[in-house]
Amino acid sequence: MIRPQVIYRSALCGGALAYSSGMVSEAAAGWKLDPRITLLSELAARDRAGRRIFQAADVVAGTLFLAASAVRQHPSARPLRCSLAVLGAATIADALSPLDYPISHEHLRPAYRGGQGSSSISHRAHYVTTGVAGFAIAAICLLDWRAQRRGTAALRKVAGPAVVFGQLAGLAALASPRLAPGLVQRVQTLGFTLVCLDLARRGVAPPHPGL
Repeated sequence: MIRPQVIYRSALCGGALAYSSGMVSEAAAGWKLDPRITLLSELAARDRAGRRIFQAADVVAGTLFLAASAVRQHPSARPLRCSLAVLGAATIADALSPLDYPISHEHLRPAYRGGQGSSSISHRAHYVTTGVAGFAIAAICLLDWRAQRRGTAALRKVAGPAVVFGQLAGLAALASPRLAPGLVQRVQTLGFTLVCLDLARRGVAPPHPGL
């Protein structure tokens, strides 16, 4: 029988790596869209030829986050488990509700090219699922910070708040392409990946003493 510790660590590591794998995939494809301004979700927009790769990565990541959340732990870990479950579900929903076009590139808007001007339900829903995932990521990072603020290395103490700051910086960067919102998001995504890998390193809190 596979031990819960192994399942949790494997699922969380796999989920984190799949979540950030879009950066590797876009590099392998030759950066079809400028990564300085393009958000990762835009790589899976309906009009992108290779969108299935990015959608599949998100589905895998979401499924693995859900698997990690399902591993039984001490009751004190319930907020973390709930946050992982929300992130997993929102990430899958994100993949299944792609944008109509890369929103950072006005010339790719269907209306700009003479197509239909109104956005699809999927396009509008994507903003909701992305927002939910963002809140879940912030919760996971702050829970990680709360668990590590005493007796750990300084870098680990600041990792969670740094990712949340990266999220806020990313929102601010959306105001102008000159602020490189794509790069800010990619740095924040890498930071969250490291937080997840560190959570996996620490492992589960046993549901009962001695387990």
